[in-house]
Amino acid sequence: MKITDILMSIKYKNIEAILPPPTPHMVGDGFRVHNFFPSHSKIGMKGMSPFFLMDYNSKVIIPPSDIPKGVGVHPHRGFETVTIAYHGKVAHHDSAGNSGVIGEGDVQWMTAENSAISKTNNLTYGTND
Repeated sequence: MKITDILMSIKYKNIEAILPPPTPHMVGDGFRVHNFFPSHSKIGMKGMSPFFLMDYNSKVIIPPSDIPKGVGVHPHRGFETVTIAYHGKVAHHDSAGNSGVIGEGDVQWMTAENSAISKTNNLTYGTND
């Protein structure tokens, strides 16, 4: 089969919309996020598959503190979380004893099967862009 035949057989999807970021809100005391999925009105439940939640941690100034800023203990069960650090550092700890810090360009993938308890902290202070 020729490459041109293969390319002609591929079914392409059209871009339905380019969406501006929704209004941000704080998650815990260390993450200012825009929640794209499922909250955007143009996406709706039909447009969510296979995504369930997508947050973008937007620019925020976090003053230095002796107490780490972030999201306290919270449950994860039966889903995957993927964290990408574009700028700064993010620390993660879970009830299975796993922990780590990711920095700029790093990716963390967590599989939460049976009620993992998680804690996430933003380790970047000052301008977070």
